[in-house]
Amino acid sequence: MKRVHLILTGLTLTIVLLSINRLSNFTQGYLQPFEFLRWLDFNAMLPIPLFSIILYYLLKREIVYENAFLKTGKYILLMVILITGIYFFGAGSGDHEVTNYLNFRFCDQGKVNSPICNIIKYNDDEFSHYVYYVGFILMNVALMLIEYNLPRKNGVTKKDLILIAVNSLFIALGIFANLAFEEIGLDLVFFGSVMLLSIYLLLQKSYKRLPITFYFAVAYTFGVVGTLFYKII
Repeated sequence: MKRVHLILTGLTLTIVLLSINRLSNFTQGYLQPFEFLRWLDFNAMLPIPLFSIILYYLLKREIVYENAFLKTGKYILLMVILITGIYFFGAGSGDHEVTNYLNFRFCDQGKVNSPICNIIKYNDDEFSHYVYYVGFILMNVALMLIEYNLPRKNGVTKKDLILIAVNSLFIALGIFANLAFEEIGLDLVFFGSVMLLSIYLLLQKSYKRLPITFYFAVAYTFGVVGTLFYKII
């Protein structure tokens, strides 16, 4: 579990880095030539998502062990879902960061009503979000279902579960930050569905044998329930 905790801490670090990247004045400078992006957009499009994907791959390696399941069509399908999620995650990040920069700099954050700005605003505020969310969710679903079919042989300790829960709260904050201040749409339905799936899987097998699913269950439950509570009040 030491490697698992280290990887999950790395995922927590990506949320911290994204927050610093968004809020820091050091990332507001422009890249050359032509000032084609801010450092803010570049960081959120390339190094930080790449770091996240590498961590997801390492997390998958911690789940998988020698088992007949690895030779089944179901495992191949789950790997296809994982790869599809990675592609959508990357495509959504790229589309959003470029159009977000153009929207901010040339369209006054969507206030300019012109054909080109309407296209940029739609990609920035809607299309890229859906592509990104679908990718993020597919990666998580694939990992949970792989773990469900390859549960740990020995259950984790309560101390491990506490450390996992602490790490998951940072992901929950990220989910809350992306959902709570937007109009309720398909994104909340997507995240809510993954929350229900994670809870269902934990009810089918001991949560101590599914630590990664436990991680996602805590993150999605706090993120989604927190969003709904915020919307109600």
